[in-house]
Amino acid sequence: MSSRAYLIGAGFVIAVLGFAVLTRVTPETPLWLLLLGASVYAGGLVMVMSLVTELVLGAAPPEQAGVASALTESSSELGGALGMAILGSVGAAIYRREVLDELPAGLPDQAREAAGETLGGALAVTRGLPAEVGDAVLHAARFAFTDGLHLAAIAAMVAMVLGAVTALVTLRGVRPADPAALAAESTQPSGTPLPEASSVSR
Repeated sequence: MSSRAYLIGAGFVIAVLGFAVLTRVTPETPLWLLLLGASVYAGGLVMVMSLVTELVLGAAPPEQAGVASALTESSSELGGALGMAILGSVGAAIYRREVLDELPAGLPDQAREAAGETLGGALAVTRGLPAEVGDAVLHAARFAFTDGLHLAAIAAMVAMVLGAVTALVTLRGVRPADPAALAAESTQPSGTPLPEASSVSR
């Protein structure tokens, strides 16, 4: 099996470890642990993207290197945007459901709606509430936020495992093409060569 398939799979596994760290985050967790998890999964994904880009550019003819580079860059941007949108929607849905269930009774509808939108909205709501009610809102919002983060991280872990398996299966035996061979092929004339002038019958 190609060594690059193993390296790409390893990158996905590193990303899994980073997302696993995020599943341990609680409202009392120090910020450095969250940053550590984010750094680990980002490093794993950068490793994957770098190796995939190398494979794509190595397989493309030299005259199409720009097109191949643009394609990989566009794919990375699209995949990142879709991933953030999907995982963000999952986390937001969990947050809204849980925080609305845990908010104290008697809270004004406008305050409930603001607290159910985002954690920042919940923090803003607490400024205009009595201390005891504000603490209850903040407690509910923080735990709902981390629960949403946990589920989004678990979904990302599943996606990374699938990516690792797919890389190991589909990239088996795939090796980057030799740039010199590609260049030779691109400059080789096509079609049947014309006879030399000296060999043409008169």
